[in-house]
Amino acid sequence: MVSIIVPSLNEEKTIEKLLKQLNSLSGEKELIVIDGGSNDNTIEIASEFCKVVKSKKGRANQMNKGAKIAEGNILWFVHSDSMVSENSLYEIESAINEGYIGGGFSLFFYDYDTKFMRFLSRTSNWRAKYLGLYFGDQGLFIRRDIFNEIEGYEEIDLMEDWDISKRMEKKGNMKLLDIKIGTSARRFKNGGQLRTLLLMHKIKILYVLGVSPSKLNKIYREAR
Repeated sequence: MVSIIVPSLNEEKTIEKLLKQLNSLSGEKELIVIDGGSNDNTIEIASEFCKVVKSKKGRANQMNKGAKIAEGNILWFVHSDSMVSENSLYEIESAINEGYIGGGFSLFFYDYDTKFMRFLSRTSNWRAKYLGLYFGDQGLFIRRDIFNEIEGYEEIDLMEDWDISKRMEKKGNMKLLDIKIGTSARRFKNGGQLRTLLLMHKIKILYVLGVSPSKLNKIYREAR
């Protein structure tokens, strides 16, 4: 069974559409929303579609809490502004049956179709395929036993996806699925395409150089 874990925080505008999509997927699954303290209608909306668990704020913490209560042997982490494909569960299970320990989906931006954003999605997919670095908007999935073995997500303020990808890579092969997952480009719309991309690259470089995730999170928040 695939346990689908959705961390949320004030996502009343997007969560209903995602949860309807996830509930319509064929295959054995469970759906859990882990809310980090929403003060809008996210919890009320999500409760109509699945189990909702309250948690302290922090995406890594929320996803770890979801994994603890999940019953599936495969964990799939999905951002609340995602758009999933109808064969997603089948493709995840096929990858695991082929011997992969996990992986992610091919990314596209569903609400901002420009040449720049198409280039960005293509290079993001290359990063995942050739460097083994999957970010959360690519719908990371992982065998539950591997997740437990590496002790889940590091509970840091930012870059938790980069961190877990590197630890997963040491445990086995990951697969970038050809099937797509959509994500919102709202940050790029609001902050400007090039400016936002440069900010993200700056954060990645600083992370590699050893700057703390809490400081990186502050840089990210102040730039929004």
